[in-house]
Amino acid sequence: MAYEVTATRRRPQQFADLAGQEFVAETLKNSIKTKQIAHAYLFAGPRGCGKTSSARILAKALNCQNSDGPTCEPCGQCESCKAITNSSSLDVIEIDGASNTSVNDVRQIKDEVMFPPTSCRYKIYIIDEVHMLSTSAFNALLKTIEEPPAHVIFIFATTELQKVPATIKSRCQQYNFRLVSTEKLKSLLSDACNELNIQADDEALYWVAKESGGSVRDCYTLFDQVAAFSQGHITYDKIRDKLGLLGVDRLNSIFESCVSGDANSVMNQLDEFLQSGISIEQLISNSTDYLRSLLLIKNGITKEGLLGQSKERYSVNVLSGWNTVQTERAVSIFLQLYRDIRYSISPRYELELAFSRLCWLSQYVSPSEVKAAIDKAQSLLLGSGATNVQNIQAPAVSAKSAEHGATPQVKEMQSSPANPVTQESIPEQPADVQNTQNQTNSEQAASTVPNGMPLFSALQKDKEKPNPFYNGGAVPPKTTAAESSNNIPPQSKQSDFAGYVMSDDEGIEDDWSNTANPEDDFSPEEEIELQNEFAESYQEQITPPEKQSEDIHKSQESFVTSDGNSIPLEKIYAKTVSDLSVSNPLISSALMQTQQWHINGNKISTTIKSEYQKKQIDSNKEQICSILSLICGCKMDFEIQFIPEIKVETKVEIPDSVRILCSAFKGNIVGGKQ
Repeated sequence: MAYEVTATRRRPQQFADLAGQEFVAETLKNSIKTKQIAHAYLFAGPRGCGKTSSARILAKALNCQNSDGPTCEPCGQCESCKAITNSSSLDVIEIDGASNTSVNDVRQIKDEVMFPPTSCRYKIYIIDEVHMLSTSAFNALLKTIEEPPAHVIFIFATTELQKVPATIKSRCQQYNFRLVSTEKLKSLLSDACNELNIQADDEALYWVAKESGGSVRDCYTLFDQVAAFSQGHITYDKIRDKLGLLGVDRLNSIFESCVSGDANSVMNQLDEFLQSGISIEQLISNSTDYLRSLLLIKNGITKEGLLGQSKERYSVNVLSGWNTVQTERAVSIFLQLYRDIRYSISPRYELELAFSRLCWLSQYVSPSEVKAAIDKAQSLLLGSGATNVQNIQAPAVSAKSAEHGATPQVKEMQSSPANPVTQESIPEQPADVQNTQNQTNSEQAASTVPNGMPLFSALQKDKEKPNPFYNGGAVPPKTTAAESSNNIPPQSKQSDFAGYVMSDDEGIEDDWSNTANPEDDFSPEEEIELQNEFAESYQEQITPPEKQSEDIHKSQESFVTSDGNSIPLEKIYAKTVSDLSVSNPLISSALMQTQQWHINGNKISTTIKSEYQKKQIDSNKEQICSILSLICGCKMDFEIQFIPEIKVETKVEIPDSVRILCSAFKGNIVGGKQ
């Protein structure tokens, strides 16, 4: 007897033999029992899932000669069942839709359906890959499949349901076939091994079932290939060596080197893999599956059908060396690598670059962790910690200064109706939030790191870091109604970190001042001086910019015209800026940045601190002089000089808290107030 491949030899012959398609089998059996047989069926699903086999089983069930009518369990021994199995029945016609796509082929079917079946109850047309038919062929089928003769049944099979016209779908009963699970495929392979008297390890059968991707036909085809070189005993080691696979042991070795940061060992192992005949695509695919399994294990999934291996086969060093965020990053690197190699100048270079990045993955910090660290650093520099909003309103006024008294300006500011922040207006935190903050503070107090210091996951390898957004993240600045009515800027603008106000429910650690050196506290005289400076700066902030501009250009000087009239220099400036704002807004804006104007005869002179704006004014000097001449009634001249702003740099001792932040972020101080 001629050799038959496993996929053909083990083709299902009964509805009960359909693997993973229990819904389809039960529905068809119930329709046969109740004699509610449709005139057209549409089987859709992935390749190798049993669509054509189900069509043949349905044909045998309807035409079995050993029963008085359609039966759910065809005998498989009568002439009709044997002919359908061998594809030799005259009344069950199988048509390949990929090679019979024209309208003439459909016309032939329309002519044949008028004749009754020769020896069976029904004449059945099985059209495989029906989506390959042309539009004209589909249109020619519409009337026939909608009202066919009573003895004709159509069964369509397709792997691309979206290409079948809606007019065809609406005339058919549609059944969707699904991929088969890995455990079910592994069970089918075990039965095939028993039939052929072949020994097989469970790990090897799991690999074959997983590589088939849920297709029964692909699973049997790969099984035949593996059985051909295994010599009666299928093992995972033989599959790995013959098919050029990496295997979990080799992957454990190379990824352990990545976790330890040993780039030299990683590159040597990559070279050995490629020299042994493993393709780059296979290496990327196996590495991606390995990293995906690590990610599943980290999320508590240990099902062998998903992992492809038992959990114990994966390296403990790799599982503990990377946290969940870093493992996700590794998976994304390899997924992007597979998309990049097709356009790369050298796929090997891309592969080596990806593994080199994995050697530095232990230092990777996610954007969410950076955001949480910046929030903590901001509160640390502000000296506010987890205190209430009053600390941010007046950062220069400390608790110690309250004992020695504050300046009248500061007292007035604190008691002003424009700042109605009292202890009653601050919401009280829930008990669970307070417990969480107390536990966090107690843990940090036992640590050697200063309180409030941000810690990255790259610096902590002993445990997984919690979700940094457990408390909702930063809270936007809040402006009260009283502040809006009095034109007072929001509270967040009173600090160097504009646009941010801490709230009580953010769970930030205690104030840095709680752990600061007592010798660094200000004396009462220094605190009073700081309070005065703060009050002056606050007064400057609430002064409108247009008022400041008017104060600069106020002058007692005036220009006397030929008829004896006196024009104040302040009005000459205002009229010039107003006229230029219509014709030349750029120069008008530049004139507004000039210092106080002076007049000497028919010449007006001033200074400016921007060299660029000085050049712009010089290039438009004629226009400015013409406007001044019209205002004054005689020919006027305009002169401007550039006087750079002198900055006095003083060395200030950097606090220890700022030094620690610079060390943590690996940065330098580039700005900020003294």
